[in-house]
Formats: sequence, C-alpha cells, structure tokens
Amino acid sequence: MQGDIYLVVFLSILIVQIDGVPRFANYYQDHMVLQREPQRALVWGYGDANKLTSLKIGGKTYETVSRSESADNFGEGTWSVTLDPVDDEGPYDIQVSQPLTNGTLTTITLHDVLFGDVWLCSGQSNMQMTVRDIFNATEEIANAEKYPKIRVFTNGRTPSSTPVEESIQIVQKWSIASSSSIGGPSWTYFSAVCWLYGRMIHEALGGRPIGLIATSYGGTAIELWMPQDAFLKCYPPS
Repeated sequence: MQGDIYLVVFLSILIVQIDGVPRFANYYQDHMVLQREPQRALVWGYGDANKLTSLKIGGKTYETVSRSESADNFGEGTWSVTLDPVDDEGPYDIQVSQPLTNGTLTTITLHDVLFGDVWLCSGQSNMQMTVRDIFNATEEIANAEKYPKIRVFTNGRTPSSTPVEESIQIVQKWSIASSSSIGGPSWTYFSAVCWLYGRMIHEALGGRPIGLIATSYGGTAIELWMPQDAFLKCYPPS
C-alpha cells in the first residue's frame, strides 16, 4: 500500500512537470551567449504539440506553431524560432509563451542573454585539463572576475550510442566568468585551453561577449565523436 502511494505521488509530480508546460531545451539557460550577426541564432524547446508559440526579445515578437509529431515518450512537441541577425550585444530577456490545454497562457523566460561569438571547445585530456591545474592558476582564477561578458558552460562525459537532442549530463550550467566558475574542481571545470583562448579572443575583439562550451573526454578516439553514418562511410563493413 505504501509503495502504491509513493507511485501515485511520483506520477502526479511527473504529470505536473510535463503536462503541456513549455520549456527550453536544457542547454538554453540564463546567462548564455547566442551567436551574433551575421548568423541567425536558433532558440528551441518543448511544449504541447501543434500549439501557437510566441517568442519576444528586444521589442520584437516571433510566432511559430509547435510540431504536431511527438518528440519523446511524454508526448511533447518541439518548437523553434530562428531569430533575425542581432548586432546589439544585450543583455536580453527571451520570453516564450504558449497556451495550455485549459486556455491559460504560460510564459517562460531566459534572463541575461548576450549576443557575441560562441566557441565549442572539444578534445581529449589536453582540452579537459582545468584552469586550476595550470601554471599561474591562482592569478588566472582571481582575474576571471574582470570578464563578466565571457560566459562558460561545461558538458558532462556521459556517452550515448545514438544521437540525442539535449545534453545527457550538464556539469556546469551557463555561468558568468568568476573565480568560482573558472576555478572549479580539478579536471571538472573550467577547461584551461578553452578559457585562455576565449579570454584572448575577448580582449582582441574589444570586449565582445564570448560564449565558451567545454565538451571534452580524455583518451577518446576520434571515431567515438562521429555519427554512425559518417563512421560507416569512413570504415565500411568488410
């Protein structure tokens, strides 16, 4: 009986979390950086299928309809908006609204979003090594506070044998550069090579916002980073 009660409570919580409530894809977060002009940044997420979805940013409104096909086992549909090129760095709030089945309009918001250059830092242990483990780490970590327009994100090292739409493991959410976000635990966050490169680019471009995404896995072969179809083209079965 007690186990049944726990099951009912769990299912109730699960229903509340997924029953038509829109959400951003899990790596879209407060403090992130989106790519500036001339590129057009994409914002996407989940919600009820086949619903009018509106996105507001900087006084501009975009509208789309979420896909009617279910994107997961919970019956969620995906929505996506491709923004016009943005030259002003921000910061911006991004609001997405979608009506629920009961007619209530629900709005979700990303806060403090900058537009700049986004860099993906990937590789093996040489990229995975953190700022805390390099020469002159103490000074480098202390100086991180001077660069609030550099934002960092660290993906986890949980592999998948099939392509996935969202991150399976996020070690470090989007964070403003600081002594704590740059000087995290050894071999966890933040990548030394990624940080030093990003800081150099930030300074060279006159303080342009920089988004740094660290996703590395020491000792991995290049083949493990390839989609299966690409791998089979390079290594066809004999």
